[in-house]
Amino acid sequence: MIRTALALAARGFHIFPCRPHEKRPATANGLKDATADSDIIKAWWQEQPDNNIAIATGAASGIFVVDIDGLDAEATLRRLEAELGALPATVEAITARGRHIYFKWPQEPVRNSAGKIGEHIDIRGDGGYVIAPPSIHPSGRRYSWSVDSANSFADAPSWLLARQNGSAAGAIPTPEWRTLIEGVSEGARDCSLAKLAGHLLRHHVNPFVTLGLLQSWNTTNCTPPLPAADIERIVNSIAGKELRRRGSG
Repeated sequence: MIRTALALAARGFHIFPCRPHEKRPATANGLKDATADSDIIKAWWQEQPDNNIAIATGAASGIFVVDIDGLDAEATLRRLEAELGALPATVEAITARGRHIYFKWPQEPVRNSAGKIGEHIDIRGDGGYVIAPPSIHPSGRRYSWSVDSANSFADAPSWLLARQNGSAAGAIPTPEWRTLIEGVSEGARDCSLAKLAGHLLRHHVNPFVTLGLLQSWNTTNCTPPLPAADIERIVNSIAGKELRRRGSG
């Protein structure tokens, strides 16, 4: 534990100890004691070598974390990705019930939230912390870094930050509008068209009008343009999700 704690601090993370096999802080001030000072960290783990390792999320550590806690959270995330775009490859940790997805700290602040992104999905940002590998969960399972994830921290997609910061669900920020107007190339066409379809349909644009607009946009802004059948497939899929959303609202 002490070697990992020191290694994390050397990478700029602010950390503090939690009690062995627990998420409760082992210091008097808990999160407020988080530091990257190696001497302080050595003293903590020399006193109790089995302490778990907690990383303080936020600007100090340069990261925030999406907590996918269980199968229901995974199902919610799959729906969000299908509608708004896949999360980029980034560093992930395997937890007792799910996973922690790490992202670079963005320019705007990210606060803690529970269920704001989607049902069963939590965010750990300013004023939060996560338990880091190789700590041991209260269930007895050990946290571990995912070998299938990336080895560097990615920027969070704009839709995730928009939902977290209270923007309209699926809203497209100004920089993305600029990119869409300039055009997209192969690899970004499906995602871009899905975003546009979601935006139009969410604002109650008729599905047939949405289809016509996207067919025109595809012809002039996609390199190369997608087949017409693909545009219909995307609009039908997003329209179905939008109808279900309205029905459950």
